[in-house]
Amino acid sequence: MLSTAARHRRPSRPQIELADVFRRCTDWIPRLDGQQARVVRAILRCRTAALGGHIQHCDSCGHSEIHYNSCRNRHCPKCQGSQQFRWIEAQQRHLLPVEYHHVVFTIPDRLHTILRAHPRRAYGLLFAAVAETLQEVARNPKNLGAKIGFSCVLHTWTQTLLYHPHIHCIVTGGGLHPDGDRWVAAKPGFLFPVRILSRLFRAKLLHKLELNLKNGSLRTFEPDPRARLRAAARKDWVVYSKPPFAGPEQVLRYLGRYTHRVAISNHRLVALDGSRVTFSWKDRAHGDATRLLTLDVGEFLRRFLLHLVPAGMMRIRHYGLLANPTRRRLLERSRLALANQATSRPDTSQPPRSATAEEDPHRCPRCENGRLLIIAVVLPGRRHATPTPSTRVRAP
Repeated sequence: MLSTAARHRRPSRPQIELADVFRRCTDWIPRLDGQQARVVRAILRCRTAALGGHIQHCDSCGHSEIHYNSCRNRHCPKCQGSQQFRWIEAQQRHLLPVEYHHVVFTIPDRLHTILRAHPRRAYGLLFAAVAETLQEVARNPKNLGAKIGFSCVLHTWTQTLLYHPHIHCIVTGGGLHPDGDRWVAAKPGFLFPVRILSRLFRAKLLHKLELNLKNGSLRTFEPDPRARLRAAARKDWVVYSKPPFAGPEQVLRYLGRYTHRVAISNHRLVALDGSRVTFSWKDRAHGDATRLLTLDVGEFLRRFLLHLVPAGMMRIRHYGLLANPTRRRLLERSRLALANQATSRPDTSQPPRSATAEEDPHRCPRCENGRLLIIAVVLPGRRHATPTPSTRVRAP
């Protein structure tokens, strides 16, 4: 068990940050399009005096800190921590005392050109194909015969920042019977046959892409883009299902890690030498061995920008029992059905613990007993402010 001090100790600040890399390629910014330039500028200004901030003072030991404001851009690695904790807290009440499975849907690289040409439209089709596949397989009485709940998260990168769109799904290990009064549990440790998921997903996505190519919603510069669809249809698509989670707490930790992940974190940046940047990556083909990759900063920026989500597009979506319009009603029915059946799963029946209970962002890092209170505001563009007792307010 970790001590209280160890649990509340803040992670060490990385020596190299993404903003440091971007400062080496500022000549690229004028050549970027609108969203790309906004993202790069936001990351460069994040938690600097340019955005203003506030001064915090510990109510126990007197320790003071200056905290500059975050850019809150969803592609910034420094802004995801606090958003992750808030999101987990909001999702915690939606968990059911059942097994949860992790299913990943991938597509062959022959389709990458089509998806990159119109990412907003193509990613929407990808989400729709995944959702329809899971729901159709779950409704089949041979598999489950019930309405399941699941959350989908879009990722577009590999460990080396190459383009690889895929969707992570967290799926309930069972579902609500069509009569609405019974819970149909999946077999322990098993959800659906991945071969069925793979073939149905392939058929649905290819059909949607073909229709959109015909009506002009998707356009590419290739003379015959349907040739890519025919080539992809001849391949076996990879859909894999991981072992179920040990319990609701593990689901919450996993959700937070995946839903608020960006293409690369600051902690993976190892060295910045002139115009070259080195970062670590896990070699999945060789037992997750940690390796290093060195790229020119221009190539690094190009790869990073491949993974920008179109402005306004939802990267996290919920379906079935978790669909926003009917979630409260269907989850209440599901909990009532589970209670009536008195399911015997002690490892998942306990309510999940608060995801933020062990990490208070306002705990003093020096004495680890007091709380940091805001005593002054730093205006944008200024590096200092004079604290006055009259401006002291409690941090939210």
